Amino acid sequence: MENGLLANGEMVKQADLRMIGHDIGKFTGEIDWRVEAFFDISLCMNDPLFPCLFARNAWKSEALNFAFVSTSSTQVDVISALKAFVHRTKTVKEEDRLYSPLLMVFEQTGFQNLRQEHEFAWQRIQEMHDADPQSWPDAIPTDPQSSEWSFCFGGIELFINISCPSHLQLRSRNLGQHVVFVINPRAHFDIVASHKDVKGVKVREKIRRRVCNYNNGYLPKALGFYGDEHNLEWKQYQMNEPGSADFSRCPLHIHNKGGKA
Repeated sequence: MENGLLANGEMVKQADLRMIGHDIGKFTGEIDWRVEAFFDISLCMNDPLFPCLFARNAWKSEALNFAFVSTSSTQVDVISALKAFVHRTKTVKEEDRLYSPLLMVFEQTGFQNLRQEHEFAWQRIQEMHDADPQSWPDAIPTDPQSSEWSFCFGGIELFINISCPSHLQLRSRNLGQHVVFVINPRAHFDIVASHKDVKGVKVREKIRRRVCNYNNGYLPKALGFYGDEHNLEWKQYQMNEPGSADFSRCPLHIHNKGGKA
């Protein structure tokens, strides 16, 4: 299947993909990987126990954005979709994009274990950085070991949730049979659930209780708030369970100058 909605490397609105979910039962023979991935994600989002309330509400409102990344042109697709998302972040009013993350879905499968999936994910994030056309923002440290660090692209701070099919204990980080990045402007969390605001802290605590319940009592120790002295943001991207890639330091190599893309 190939049409405008399912073109790789393009950012497409969830609402425009509505009929994929409705028609999944009508497909015969081999199902397109993008249709399969969308269906997997829909199963998670429609589960009332799925812990992220923001994601559930965004799904109900059909506010999510999707991008599909092929194995044949992975880097090109990733950068194309990310540029589109960053452009939207810069040009759309904050209140109109607050609950509209980008779900970047990768075609590649066949990983042997969770460690390989995590290594694949970090390689893609490094490629994002290497292709960034803008220099690293002056206000953000280049050292991921700083509590004030966050990933940036196009001058925008981003939070990247790495979800992988081999997550067994961390069911909250498993969105089906494909590696998926859930990408948000990091500043959005300061608005909807700030660690400096009593209401925001309560929202985060509620979600974490739901995460713990969804994961059958498993809650990673690395969960933290951005800006806290002992919190490292990169460790929030990859949540660990037995079998995860074991990085003593962030695997990213950050440079100041923009790339050539």
